[in-house]
Amino acid sequence: MEAVLRFAPAPVLSRFWEAGAQALKTVRNLFAAKLLAANPAREDAQADVNARAAEILDTHGNAILRYAYSYLHNMEDAEEVLQDTLVQFLKTAPAFESEAHEKAWLLRVAGNLSKNRLSYNAVRAADELNDELVAENREDLSFVWQAVRDLPEKYRAPVHLFYHEGYSTKQIAEILQRGEATVRSDLHRGRALLREILKEAYDFDEIR
Repeated sequence: MEAVLRFAPAPVLSRFWEAGAQALKTVRNLFAAKLLAANPAREDAQADVNARAAEILDTHGNAILRYAYSYLHNMEDAEEVLQDTLVQFLKTAPAFESEAHEKAWLLRVAGNLSKNRLSYNAVRAADELNDELVAENREDLSFVWQAVRDLPEKYRAPVHLFYHEGYSTKQIAEILQRGEATVRSDLHRGRALLREILKEAYDFDEIR
């Protein structure tokens, strides 16, 4: 692993690295070649790619993985979407106004990749979400994940983004490319369905 990776991945993403290290090595090499072609004098392109990949994974990897899991219900598939999202990021190397815009772009890509995967990969019975993914100062919410997972796709994405990622309706509209009024309507209906599933077991805040 040391020959492939030059940085230590976050523990929560260890399974991802174990499964996708070879693919990431290929991506880093391709991206390094792109950097060198643009500026042949630079010899640190590989280090740049390693550092950028590490930064993205440490900052947004967990959120991308959770979001993909909310669509796919399968950890291995979610890890592949995380990998493909990183590939897309490294290939396009987009510039963002802020970290919030960067995260929104990554989640939009992950959502599209997840929906594409659903079109040819039947949704399988999912294992319970790994405890590592909900260890961010919150209780075990596996029953909530199960309930969100049972929502129709139209409501599942906005509910996940609102309650699990903390986005506003305006931000969700930008990520999902829907009108804000539509997002608010979908959240209202999704929240009602979720309440039925959870039987008032979860305390929802008012939609902001």
